[in-house]
Amino acid sequence: MDTNVILFQVNGRDDDLLRGAAPAKAEDAVRQAWRQVQEERPIQAAEITRVHSIWQASRMDRVFLAGTFRGAEYTYQFDRPKGDDWSEAFEFAGKVMARAGELMELERGTETFLKAEKDGEWLPILHTYDGPLKIYASLPLADGRLHVGFAKTTIMPNGRIGMSHLLRNRFEEMSEAEFFEFAGEALGNLKRGLSFTGHSDEEKGLLLTLERRDNNLCAGSAIVLGDFHEKTAEKVGEDKLIVGLISPDHIYVAGASSGWVEEIKGWVRTSPDTSGDLVPSALLIDGPGSMEIIAERPTGRVPADTPTGRGQLVAGVLSMCRSSGV
Repeated sequence: MDTNVILFQVNGRDDDLLRGAAPAKAEDAVRQAWRQVQEERPIQAAEITRVHSIWQASRMDRVFLAGTFRGAEYTYQFDRPKGDDWSEAFEFAGKVMARAGELMELERGTETFLKAEKDGEWLPILHTYDGPLKIYASLPLADGRLHVGFAKTTIMPNGRIGMSHLLRNRFEEMSEAEFFEFAGEALGNLKRGLSFTGHSDEEKGLLLTLERRDNNLCAGSAIVLGDFHEKTAEKVGEDKLIVGLISPDHIYVAGASSGWVEEIKGWVRTSPDTSGDLVPSALLIDGPGSMEIIAERPTGRVPADTPTGRGQLVAGVLSMCRSSGV
């Protein structure tokens, strides 16, 4: 992660991205990358509509960006640390990029980020304590281990999931009103096209799956919706629910007294899913906002300390989720 990859988008085209690179710590990384690009292809600065870098531009480079690419949008993935110690910043960035894929696919991951930013829609994203919580904006859901964050999400042409996460620094900059509006949009997006499918067994009872448009993308996040418990309890015929989060996109629900409980726990513990930051989990939900993890796929890790902050806002947005019916 000690290299800063910089992309220059030409005339707003996602298929015309020019790349340059420089050491992450370089004060003139963007300038270096721009020189590389111009050596490979004659291009005018006025044709560049967006510049994206892995690491935030230095003050020197921000002056260069403003003076050279007038009107172009500038985005970056990771904050530039204050001072000369980059060790913690490199560690955090490495964890994030490791989740997106092998570090050798860094440039492809950057293009995925741009695609998600352009075409994606905001959705709530579930993740567990071993996700990069210090990087992502995270609200606690259950046992200090299951959390919800937010990401612009889309399906890429190759069928993979593209995400651009709401990062903690942006979250901290939002006012409460801004965040409530933002969260309402994400929850509304999730709810569109969400439906139940039931499978009834004479001995075990009713097993529900939740399905969603876009190949069930983030269907598991339905547990944060305000009316999830009420609607699901009505369908299975009891208040206590067992919810199996097999993956971020695959969720099963049954009554806690049904014959499906041990089977759902087994599916969770043996889930092969490695698609995201969610450790497959089984939850006991016995009311709005009352969640307990009762089974997890073994990870060999212990819960990490989770930076919470803005506690009133966390409580408020979850209350909104539960009471508004979004």
